[in-house]
Amino acid sequence: MEQINYIGENLLPGQIGHGFIILSFVASLLAVIAYFFATQNREKDLTLSSSWNKIGRSAFLVHGISVFGIMAMIFYVMINNMFEYQYAWEHVSEDLPMKYIFSAFWEGQEGSFLLWMFWHVVLGVVVMFTAKKWEAPTMATLAAVQLFLGSMILGLYFGDAEIKIGANPLVLLRDVNDAPIFTRENYLSLIEGNGLNPLLQNYWMTIHPPTLFLGFASTTIPFCFAIAALWTKDYKSWLKPVLNWSLFSAMILGTGILMGGAWAYEALSFGGYWAWDPVENSSLVPWLILIAGIHTAMVAKNTGYSIKSTFLFLMLTFIFIVYSTFLTRSGILGDTSVHAFTEMGLEWQLIGFLGFFTLLGIGLLAARWRQIPAPKNEESAYSREFWMFIGSLVLIFSAVLITFTTSIPVYNKIALFFDPTFEELSPPKEVVPHYNKYQLWIALLIGVLSGVAQFMRYKAAGSKKALRNSGIHLGVTALIAAGLTVALAFTFSSLSWQHLLLLWSGLFAITSNLDYVITVLRGKIAISASAVSHIGFGIMILGILYSGLNKNVISRGFMEVGMIEGFDEDDRGNNILLYKDLPTRMDDYLVTYTSDSVDGFNRYFNIEYQKMNKEGKVTEEFTLKPNIIYDKNENKIAASNPSTKHYLHKDIFTHVSALPRSEMEPEIAKALEDSLKYIQYDINLNDTIFLSKKYAVTFEGFTKTPYNDHYKPEDGDGKLGANLKVFIANTDTSWMLTPMVLTRDDQQFVLHDQVSEIGVKAKIADDFFKIEENLNYQKYKLKIGESTKVGDVSITFNGFQREINNKDYERIEGDIAVSAVLEAVLNEERQIAEPVYLIRGQEQFNVADEIRDFGLKFRFFNVNPETEEVTLFIADNFPKKEKVVVEIAENVVRNDYVVMEAIVFPGINLFWLGSVMMMIGFGMGMWQRLRKG
Repeated sequence: MEQINYIGENLLPGQIGHGFIILSFVASLLAVIAYFFATQNREKDLTLSSSWNKIGRSAFLVHGISVFGIMAMIFYVMINNMFEYQYAWEHVSEDLPMKYIFSAFWEGQEGSFLLWMFWHVVLGVVVMFTAKKWEAPTMATLAAVQLFLGSMILGLYFGDAEIKIGANPLVLLRDVNDAPIFTRENYLSLIEGNGLNPLLQNYWMTIHPPTLFLGFASTTIPFCFAIAALWTKDYKSWLKPVLNWSLFSAMILGTGILMGGAWAYEALSFGGYWAWDPVENSSLVPWLILIAGIHTAMVAKNTGYSIKSTFLFLMLTFIFIVYSTFLTRSGILGDTSVHAFTEMGLEWQLIGFLGFFTLLGIGLLAARWRQIPAPKNEESAYSREFWMFIGSLVLIFSAVLITFTTSIPVYNKIALFFDPTFEELSPPKEVVPHYNKYQLWIALLIGVLSGVAQFMRYKAAGSKKALRNSGIHLGVTALIAAGLTVALAFTFSSLSWQHLLLLWSGLFAITSNLDYVITVLRGKIAISASAVSHIGFGIMILGILYSGLNKNVISRGFMEVGMIEGFDEDDRGNNILLYKDLPTRMDDYLVTYTSDSVDGFNRYFNIEYQKMNKEGKVTEEFTLKPNIIYDKNENKIAASNPSTKHYLHKDIFTHVSALPRSEMEPEIAKALEDSLKYIQYDINLNDTIFLSKKYAVTFEGFTKTPYNDHYKPEDGDGKLGANLKVFIANTDTSWMLTPMVLTRDDQQFVLHDQVSEIGVKAKIADDFFKIEENLNYQKYKLKIGESTKVGDVSITFNGFQREINNKDYERIEGDIAVSAVLEAVLNEERQIAEPVYLIRGQEQFNVADEIRDFGLKFRFFNVNPETEEVTLFIADNFPKKEKVVVEIAENVVRNDYVVMEAIVFPGINLFWLGSVMMMIGFGMGMWQRLRKG
């Protein structure tokens, strides 16, 4: 087959990037081997072990540089819009703002794998220079993880592409798409990039994924330490470094999850911060297991108990991170989650990734199980370690419950593989109530345990007096929490006995831990990390209860079935219908939809709120700007983003839940337009025609600066609008319609205008353009001073004029233009016309002028520079009255409204405050231990 020499392709970045991919993979393999032998020989031959360690370190650094090189090449082709590369074509476009280039990078699976690898490199370098004796065994495991992740971007194909290893992010578009366009050498000039999904074009997608993936990557380090400890049979000294890394991981992964909740609340329209989506769950489960591992690690470090549990929990944290990767990237959650990636054909690689490290970790733990030391005596029920271990088991139970439901698609897939007749299990229809009814009891137990454990001593140390004193503190704080529960119960709109217990649990966590900080720690905040996290958990519980149980849909019941054609039961309920510029009462507010604007794929709506007191006076005013996002083709709504008014004690959450069907679906708009009954009218200037018994229209003249909701000005536009005043006869009530004609890029468009509140719509008719076609032009040649007769009118050519006085001519820089000054005389009445001859660029044009009173129109076609003779075309049947030909339809369905939902979330900031305090507590704990050394 003859090779095609493609025009404009830049193959060098792909070649360099692919070289880095291979180098990265080989270097990680060498690092695994080197660090393996460094670990194996450190007891036998320290010199040999040190040599292997240096090789491993060098190999990992080369691997890290290669990862940076791959990312640099991908960014290079994306920033430069090199659409010959499949990744750039898939994720960017020429109009994509630079601020979203990072979002576009990790939109694809390959980019997110690289982001994960990037953080492993960063953390690996930290481990290399801080882990000391643990460097070789931990880095061997980390390099092995990188080896598997690197295989995901190899892009190797075998057996006519039936088998592939990884997906190369720098593959050429023509190598993965067998389309006829690639038989053309200039195909690059014929394609454009798909661009970033409009849903992802917000600042959260710039900061949330890197934080979350740093959290994912950080869970690898405790796993590596666990493998290293089992490998080297050092079951105690690993606890100190692993506890620091685990606290760091809990803080970062928790922050990433919290950012996801904030993104959902600020940018998504479901009205909340957590929806128990499978992808959300797959991040939460490893974090819960990690928190359990942190608590058992603290127990193990202080008492020697729970070392086995610590190994298990910290390894399961990473294993479940890999499992979540399989869930979100295999396509298996496609029917149950909107956040999952699409299938890429890497399912078996992901299963291999999961299987290898599951077998490595669990297998090594099983092999060493009996060797791991454990105290012979069971923990005392009065000891801190007992209650901390119980708390860890509760967290694990929570993770198991969440995983069981989230994994239903996996069970179905496995069962169908063995039995095609298997009747698939169905996920719960009401997801939120399903999870909440179980997790409520988990949260209640954690609240209680977080208070009880603080007042217990490790190994049940202390006198009976101290134990009695702890019991008194717990009893008093429990009673205080009960009193507060009774007092606060009246602030809830509804509170079941289960929620009442949860409220008490959260208050108990707060009061008992505050008591611990004040009475035991003597107010020393620097060493109160666990108390800060536990208080944060209690506050978070209060926030969940207040924002959930007291949530008030203030737009409820303001829209009835049948109010708007095409909207049914699902569209009303919690919504209010707002017509443009029509103030509508909603709860304590007067709300008005005032305007909207378009910015790229986004359409923003200005919703003005006025809070009214009992006397009807306005006490507060503010404007919210919810928006909808159109898809890439701008003909479907991809998402509706809310706008929120924040207060210290509540939020008012507003989002557009529906638009007129004609605004959402072009097919509906066309069908509605086709169904209209237009009637054509010829209207002279200042004349009035009657549409019906109620409405009349007056033509007030043409404008060259028309205002029309459907018109977005661009440089070079030619535009003409007709000002039509629509009014109710014998009243002062009127509206303006400005249908217009737009000329752009040598194409002509007719833009309608509509007065929605009275159902009148107008557009300039085709017959309007025939006025020019029907003119009877005759050709005339005149020199300066010469005259001719056109009917009864005498026409004299008085010369040329460069200071042009022609209302239809607009000068553009570079124009060569001149007008012919023509004097027309009829019955001693004199008038002047100035038709224009114009050279613009390489083309010649003429701009007509008219003397309407004489019924004449003039066009200046050319000039003979030697004889100064001009060629004119003059029509003598030009209408003596300015008129417009329009088509007008009545009874047009209204489309100037939005359907909106408004929700008040009381106490929502308690949730955010509590969550942030938990993360701060983890950070404080890590810092406290680092300072101790």
